Amino acid sequence: MTLGEVARRNARLYPDKPAFVCGERSVTFAEHNARVNRLIHALHAHGLQAGDRIAVLSRNSLEYFDVYGAGEKGGFPIAPLNFRLTVGELAGIVENIEPRALFAQSPYLETGRDLAKALGDDLLLIACDGGAPSGCGSLDQMLSARSDAEPDTAIDPDDVCYLMSTSGTTGRPRAAMLDHRGQWLDALTLALEMRLAPTDRHLATMPLFHVGGRAIVLAHTLRGCTVHLHDEFDAGAVVRDIATHQVTTTQVVPAMLAWLLDEPLDAWDLSSLRLVWYASAPMPLELLRRAISRFGPIFVQGYGQTESGPLATALSPEEHVLEGEEAGRLSSCGRAVPGVDVRIVDERGIELPRGEVGEIAICSPFNMVGYWREPELTGDAVIDGWLRTGDMGRMDELGYVYIVDRKKDMIISGGENVFPRECEEVLYSHAAVLEAAVIGVPHPVWGETPRAIVVRRPDGRISERELIAFCRDRLAHYKCPTAVEFRSELPRTPSGKVLKRELREPYWQAVARREPVR
Repeated sequence: MTLGEVARRNARLYPDKPAFVCGERSVTFAEHNARVNRLIHALHAHGLQAGDRIAVLSRNSLEYFDVYGAGEKGGFPIAPLNFRLTVGELAGIVENIEPRALFAQSPYLETGRDLAKALGDDLLLIACDGGAPSGCGSLDQMLSARSDAEPDTAIDPDDVCYLMSTSGTTGRPRAAMLDHRGQWLDALTLALEMRLAPTDRHLATMPLFHVGGRAIVLAHTLRGCTVHLHDEFDAGAVVRDIATHQVTTTQVVPAMLAWLLDEPLDAWDLSSLRLVWYASAPMPLELLRRAISRFGPIFVQGYGQTESGPLATALSPEEHVLEGEEAGRLSSCGRAVPGVDVRIVDERGIELPRGEVGEIAICSPFNMVGYWREPELTGDAVIDGWLRTGDMGRMDELGYVYIVDRKKDMIISGGENVFPRECEEVLYSHAAVLEAAVIGVPHPVWGETPRAIVVRRPDGRISERELIAFCRDRLAHYKCPTAVEFRSELPRTPSGKVLKRELREPYWQAVARREPVR
């Protein structure tokens, strides 16, 4: 099966059911399929053929699904672009991918024009919303002038459907090639893990250019669910819409969950919410305990990355146990989902005994085909069919995976390996701490030393000295921060991951070797 079959099937089975809802606007499954067909015919009329790339630069919108659908059914690999990036950052991505068409939402049309100049006459620039400014086509005009007949496009399950940019937490984003077969199986597995039924109603706030945001929505669409769409995360709006639309599922990252718990939740009827999927960043254990105590055992954790397509492991609601012998599994990211194999390996790729810390490796039908136009990097990342994630972890006797930290985030202080997440868990357990990140900074004797960057809760009162003492009461001293810096917020990727590279940069820029070599 290929992803284009999803739109066709839903139009046949649920023609009048709302497929996507954004504010006051909505589109049924039949309308969505017709719009997708018209867009494919319009792109053909402009000379595009299967295999030509199309890019989209937009916040979450109904039109985003037109582009996704046209790419999936028309055989155009889709490159979703991060609208938060600068023109210079985006230029490097599009010059590598060389899309034939770029769909841009009105706030990003000027950026689209700059990107079009970089690519010359080969790029068709299309305004997603509103009219067609000078030098641009209009999506509405393209759709109105074309037939909604099913296109005759031959697509192979092994064809690339997405060119997903990696998050760039440790360096320059790359484009991971994901194929139809893998994404179809990933969506099926997500639907299984989330126990989705056509009666579910999903609230999507994660950006659609992110692999996790797209994957969760695709799983719901595969099951014929209605998806309510927000173009950004606003905790108050999320709570309101869960109650208003009787939403049954949603997806968060840890920071979102923390903001939700600060809302006046008792003022709303949230009883319809049966499942919350969380992923993309490490979940502080204390935050998770608070969330379960408030919402109940409705949480599912997923672990993976862009290159793994993305799902690799899951921790079910039944495994979110607060008390007893099984409570320790809350700090795991679950076990490998069906069809996926996970190992903990050493630097040579040899599997380590259970309990030992090594690099997490994934063998999966969802794994990327490779990095677009970067065969050497692909060869470094995927070895003998196993994706080397760069995440350090361990596995217990029952196969539960515990992420220790990113390999590149590990701090080596006086010859000792310090995993920042261990200290971050302690910091999050303090009542005054809202968010925390621990990084390695230069030290004249130890080489590196841990430094904590902390966001206090609005009513939090804690000093640097008190917080360091709090950590030293709970951890070996070499694992504790030697300094604490308080900030109003932490820099994050759109998927919620803390940009530790950005936090480290000011401390290492004056050092000849800059950031330490791992």
